[in-house]
Amino acid sequence: MASPMSKTERVNQLRTVFTPRTPVQNKDLLAGRLDEVIRILTALTEPGLHVAIYGERGVGKSSLANVLSQFENFSSPGVPIRINCTTSDTFKNIWVKVLRKGMHPIPDDWAFGSPDPDEIRSILEDAAWPFIILDEFDRWEDDPDGLSLMADTVKALSDHDVRTKLVIVGVADSIDQLIGEHESVRRAIEEVPLLRMSRSELLRIPVDGLRRIGMGIDERAASAIATLSEGLPHFAHLLSQHAAIRCVQDDRSHVTLADVLDAIQAALDRHSVLKAYETAKAAQRRDTLYARVLLACALAEKDRLGFFAAADIREPMFHIMGRPYAIPAYAPHLKAFTEVERGPVLKREGPERRYRYRFADPLLQPFVVLTALSEGWLPEHYKSSLFAQVGGDIPQAKASPPNEPEQLF
Repeated sequence: MASPMSKTERVNQLRTVFTPRTPVQNKDLLAGRLDEVIRILTALTEPGLHVAIYGERGVGKSSLANVLSQFENFSSPGVPIRINCTTSDTFKNIWVKVLRKGMHPIPDDWAFGSPDPDEIRSILEDAAWPFIILDEFDRWEDDPDGLSLMADTVKALSDHDVRTKLVIVGVADSIDQLIGEHESVRRAIEEVPLLRMSRSELLRIPVDGLRRIGMGIDERAASAIATLSEGLPHFAHLLSQHAAIRCVQDDRSHVTLADVLDAIQAALDRHSVLKAYETAKAAQRRDTLYARVLLACALAEKDRLGFFAAADIREPMFHIMGRPYAIPAYAPHLKAFTEVERGPVLKREGPERRYRYRFADPLLQPFVVLTALSEGWLPEHYKSSLFAQVGGDIPQAKASPPNEPEQLF
């Protein structure tokens, strides 16, 4: 009879199931995204068609690309190649990295020159790789001619029906942002925009993950994780991991809502966006409201790309402060959030007087809401709405909101 696992062994097991800091490596740990998987695998079998996966940071693009070859209906022989692009990459060294990863010899003449798209096409015609993943493609910015050369490469591969396909992955709102406005290659690329996950998809992360290691979770606890994650699998993995660790520390195997609520602070304490949050809300005088305006930004209604207008801040500001606030009262704060001194934590687009804003790092939005919930100053209006989806009583705040004067400036 096998001896029971120690707490340390169980925690280590949890860290292989819930991976908030690294992309998923096993398709069985990929929640949802079935429609996108079918579209990509179908494109990879269609002659002359390549794939571009794009969307916000943190929505799971790399995880999806990582596990494509593990699906049963993927039948191409060979092992895919995956590389990460960097800000210092050029067209030449991207392909050097690809060939090295695939253990293919680097042509001698590359030592003194750069390959052209047709040379890349010729090499890939003889390669045994089903597809090549160029991840973090949006970071590639140091080669002025690089995008045009890569677009020409895609066109050459498509025109000659080369079996090896390209899967381009990056942060972008559109295909033009990712590969530039090269109309000649649009017909050769299957565009797969990856939006934030649905609540039902997010529910699968804690439920299926814990089931794999012989643990369980209350329905309300799983619902809270899905609701608090704001569509981002990173936070679903992070909250699931910390809640499950708390459960293991108490020698239990079933995660409860109390575990999830206690996990929030542990998840926030060492988060990668903590410094950005502290910088954004820092106040030189006690009568500034940066933390409150930032929370209002996090709570504002947004469009499908995460944008909101200054007018969308009015309602959350009313609930946060308990009285109406006009746009001129907080417009300077929005402007400050777009400047270097405070991050910038917001990006601003559009013409003056019709500016649209969104979080520069999408992970900061749920972080701000979770911080307000943990510290006890999330407005009851939003707390009621949030926990209505979870079911049951509203958890009591752990702390009273700090006193702030009414004066903005």
